[in-house]
Amino acid sequence: MKYLLTTLLFSTLLLACKKDPALLDETLFGRWEVTKVSGQIIDNGTPGLVVNDNSPTGFVRFDDNGKGEQNYSFVLLGTTYPNNGNFSWTANASEIRIQQFRKPDLIWRRKLAEPNKQEATYAIVISPTQTIDYTLTLTR
Repeated sequence: MKYLLTTLLFSTLLLACKKDPALLDETLFGRWEVTKVSGQIIDNGTPGLVVNDNSPTGFVRFDDNGKGEQNYSFVLLGTTYPNNGNFSWTANASEIRIQQFRKPDLIWRRKLAEPNKQEATYAIVISPTQTIDYTLTLTR
């Protein structure tokens, strides 16, 4: 009886931790190389200079259980931006939501969603009037 109750409890916990498959886009499953990063400063709603790193290093991995890992870095205007760690994710045709422990969600707006290439843009708030829009290009 103890074995049955333990098995039932363990199974319930596993099922409770699994993401709803309807919230996961199968196109993303697997490992993606970060092949380009662009950044644009938006100041008071006005787009500014666009800078590119055409040779960033690393990857983003989307697992079929709604978990993932990012381990990439890029350089814009002489500053290196590392992105490391595990995350949870959901996605639909228009966005990918990256949830990291103790950090605000990153909402990546999908610009391109193909089986072997993805482009997504996300904004980082610098101040109430200034953001930086980053565009990641991911390829298999």
